[in-house]
Amino acid sequence: MSIYKFRVLLDVDSNDSIFRDVEIKSTQTFFDLHEIIVASFGFDNSQMASFYLSDEGWNRGQEIALFDMNLEGDDSRILVMEQTKINTQITCVGAHLLYSYDFLNMRNFFIELIESKVKEDETAFYPKVVYSQGEPPLAEADQSMMSEEEIADQLLRESGFEDDDDDLFNDDLFEDFDDFENFQ
Repeated sequence: MSIYKFRVLLDVDSNDSIFRDVEIKSTQTFFDLHEIIVASFGFDNSQMASFYLSDEGWNRGQEIALFDMNLEGDDSRILVMEQTKINTQITCVGAHLLYSYDFLNMRNFFIELIESKVKEDETAFYPKVVYSQGEPPLAEADQSMMSEEEIADQLLRESGFEDDDDDLFNDDLFEDFDDFENFQ
């Protein structure tokens, strides 16, 4: 059995390189690789995802999906992450994968096998992150972790309202219910 070291690079529109180097046993599954990628980038693991075997030009090949989504009568064969060991699809250093997470926001990753070691660290737990660089930008979908009040405040700020809540709805006519009764 070998230990594979993958470089997992997040595809972002910036000059910063955001990546993780992950070590995993070659006999572990693509689901194990999926879980360490999601955890290492701080995602919540609530979205669909797929790996794609790739060539050096990063063209998509065979899909390895999170779930079996084949329809009856569909002849295409989609592999499932939990049932597919990594070493059945990745066999040499330099092999490429594409990984798509959260199909709504399309977080894409370029993955390359950068090292293969025959001897494993018997005391180590795999998979594990061995190097981390950069933090992923917050996507709109990540706002789901914000409270409703935080989302409302953000929307108001984006619409040009000031951050001071007192100025938003300042009405000197009514300070309490007694003032309302006097107004009628």
